[in-house]
Amino acid sequence: MKTAREDYPGAKDSHSIQVLLAYDTDATCGAILKMLDRISARLRDKKLFHVNAFKFGLLEQMDIRKWIAARPQEAELAVVAFGEAGAPGADLLQWLENWASRHEGGNAALGLLPMGALTGKSVRHVVRSLRKIAARHGVGFIYNENSRLDLFQDAFTVAA
Repeated sequence: MKTAREDYPGAKDSHSIQVLLAYDTDATCGAILKMLDRISARLRDKKLFHVNAFKFGLLEQMDIRKWIAARPQEAELAVVAFGEAGAPGADLLQWLENWASRHEGGNAALGLLPMGALTGKSVRHVVRSLRKIAARHGVGFIYNENSRLDLFQDAFTVAA
C-alpha cells in the first residue's frame, strides 16, 4: 500500500486507488488523467490514484485472467472514457462484465465518462449496459451527469 500525504505533519497513511482506464483516443486519455490529477490536488494527495490506461482495442484483446495474474493490485475502479471516436463495442462490454464478476460483492466501481457531444442512442445503450453489469455483480456505477443523459439513478448509481 502506498503512503500519501507524506509532506503533511500528522497525516495518516492513505490508500492509493487502483484505476483501470479504458479509452478511445489519446486526447480522451489525457483529459481523464488531468481530471484525476485535479481531484488529487484538491484533496492534497499526490498519490491518490494509480492508473493503468489501455485503449479499447488493446484491452479487448487481453485475457482478463492473464491481466489479473500480472497485476497483484487489481483495479478497484474501472473507468470507460470515450469522445468523438465513439462508444465502446460489445467486446469491451464483455471484458468489463468479466472484470465486474471478479469483483462481485467487493468494494469496486464501474465508471463511464462520455466526453464531447455524444448524447445519442449509442451512449444511452452503453450507460444502460454498464449499469446492468454493475447491478448484476454488486459493484458501484458512476457516470458523469454532465453528459446530458436523462437516466434514472438507482441504488448502485452515483452522479459524479
